[in-house]
Amino acid sequence: MKTYHAVALAMVAGILIGGLVVQGIHAQARPPAYYVAEIDVTNENIYNKDWAPKAEETVKAAGGTYLVRSTDVERIEGAAPKRLLISKWDNIDKLTAWRESQAYMRTLPILDKAIKSVRSYAVEGVN
Repeated sequence: MKTYHAVALAMVAGILIGGLVVQGIHAQARPPAYYVAEIDVTNENIYNKDWAPKAEETVKAAGGTYLVRSTDVERIEGAAPKRLLISKWDNIDKLTAWRESQAYMRTLPILDKAIKSVRSYAVEGVN
């Protein structure tokens, strides 16, 4: 009889431990993050030849991927941006680390010479 109790207790303990591990793993799952920038470019040459390739290197090195890089933005409601950029990141922490990285910061003086304005923001997606 003692053997049955030991086996039953071991099964219950295993189920509880397994449940806690699964819950912990699920809690660690972070949703993807998206970086969206609306850009008004004044100097296409500087933007396309000097800034964009350098910025793309920093995005790739930090683990991001471009989803949209377009000047063909169709207005539905409100004013459409002249240029739209959307990149995807594993999570908001990785996106923030890229934006605050020295590699990206070094590209900003070039960007300042090429644009009139930029409006950018980050948003978490859904898993």
